[in-house]
Amino acid sequence: MKRPGSGTFYGIGLGPGDPELLTRKAARLLSEVDWIFHPAETRTGGSFARHILDALELPAAKYRQVSLGMSRDREPDQRTYAAAVDTIAQVVRQGQSAAWVTLGDPLLYSTFIYVYLEMQQRFPDVPVTIVPGVPSTHAVAAAAGVPVALLDEQVAVVPATYGLQHLPALLDHFATVFLMKIHTVFEQCLEQLATLPQHVHAVYVERVGTPEQRVVTDVATLRGQTLSYFSMLLLRQDKSTLVAGQQKEAV
Repeated sequence: MKRPGSGTFYGIGLGPGDPELLTRKAARLLSEVDWIFHPAETRTGGSFARHILDALELPAAKYRQVSLGMSRDREPDQRTYAAAVDTIAQVVRQGQSAAWVTLGDPLLYSTFIYVYLEMQQRFPDVPVTIVPGVPSTHAVAAAAGVPVALLDEQVAVVPATYGLQHLPALLDHFATVFLMKIHTVFEQCLEQLATLPQHVHAVYVERVGTPEQRVVTDVATLRGQTLSYFSMLLLRQDKSTLVAGQQKEAV
């Protein structure tokens, strides 16, 4: 008899780092699937995703590590994704089930997106089910205790290495801006922040949802430090200060 979920490929979000933020559906499916593919860094062999999964105490034989360079040169990793897709399509067509796990949510700046697009293009007959996860942006806002949006406010989520030069323009349109993976451009970001209006407040959060989580509201104190790859800067406009200033100008 064919098991429920067999012959299916799952994209599963693990959340930002805290195993307790895994959804019940994610935990159930991961216990049921035949294979779990997880990304790991080529240089170190480390896998944050695998670390999160350790809490589930699943059989080690389920895991298939996929080593990725995770650099701006996408070509080597794209070949790795293609090879993984070949393997996944093969096992699914044999009636087995496979999952690709990713930090946060599968469709927000994740490794799963590359696998998913490759699968759709080359093996459109393979059934795919996507299981959402708690994105790091939401976890960062919760850790910082900062509201993200209300009423007509808009929100921007930006990879810091690609969007830092657009920061002043972003803050003209968005009440809240998340700058993801800020570690490599943090010093440049501090220079930008010094030119912004006082009603824009910044909170730095790294390794959110883990025992090593750090929340810093005085971000200038981080100057010169080596920051974590898993880092984010949350910028939020203080609307009460902004409105008070506008009222004063009107008078």
